[in-house]
Amino acid sequence: MSFRKNRARLFVDSPLDQGTTVEITGQQFHYLKNVLRIRSNQSVSLFNGSEGEWKTIVTEIATKKIVLFCEAKTREQSNPPDFWYLFAPLKKARLDFAVEKVTEIGVSKIIPVITEFTQNTRISTKRLQTIAMEATEQCGGLKVPEVVPLCPLSEILHEWPRGRALIYCDEMAKCSGKIPSAVSKAGKLAILIGPEGGFSQKDRELIDTLDESCRFSLGKRILRAETAAVAAFSLISWYYGNSYLDQKAS
Repeated sequence: MSFRKNRARLFVDSPLDQGTTVEITGQQFHYLKNVLRIRSNQSVSLFNGSEGEWKTIVTEIATKKIVLFCEAKTREQSNPPDFWYLFAPLKKARLDFAVEKVTEIGVSKIIPVITEFTQNTRISTKRLQTIAMEATEQCGGLKVPEVVPLCPLSEILHEWPRGRALIYCDEMAKCSGKIPSAVSKAGKLAILIGPEGGFSQKDRELIDTLDESCRFSLGKRILRAETAAVAAFSLISWYYGNSYLDQKAS
C-alpha cells in the first residue's frame, strides 16, 4: 500500500514532535529487534492517535530498549468514521477476526454487549484492545478504536446518545435493498450484531424502544456473526464514501 513506505509501523503512547525521542520496550521492542531485525539508522513510522504519523530513525539498540528519533511528520492526523461496533461476544478466534476486520474497515468504538442468547461472557478487554491496535498499525489508520468493557445491552441502550442511529442486523427483517432513512440522515451511527442464536423477541422489543434504532437485513442467507459484521461495515463504508471515512481531526 502507498502509505507504507516503511515496513515498521507502531502505535505509541508518547508525545511525537520534531526532535523528540521515543523509547520502545516490551513486546514492541521484541517485534522490532527479533522479528523485523531492525538496525541502527533505519526508519520506523510512529503514530499516537492525536499527532499524525512520524518518520523516526533508530539511534540506539540496547538490551531491552530501542531509541527512536522523530525526524519529520509524514501524515496529518485523521480519524476513522464515528461508527460504533456493538456485538454479542463470540468464541475467541471468531471474535478476534471480527474485531480485527472492523478496525481495518474503520470504527471509533468497539462495545461488547450481553443479549438474552449470549453464550460467551468471558472476554478480555485488554486482549481485544491489543488486536485493535495491531490492526490499526497494519491498515494504516491513525486512531486506535476504543474497546469498552462488556456490559448488558439494556445498560447501553438506557444511556444511548441522542442523534446516533442504531442499526441492528436481524435475519427476521425484510430484505428491502435500501439503506434505512435513519442511517442516511445520521452523521453518527452504530451497528449491532447479535449472538449465534440471533436476537430474542425480548431483545427486539428492547431495541425498538429506542427512537434512533432501525432493523436491517443483510440478505436472505443466515450469516455468521463475524461475517455479518464485515458485511455491514463494508456496506456502510461504501455508502458514505471515502471522503467521509478520512475525517481530519478537529
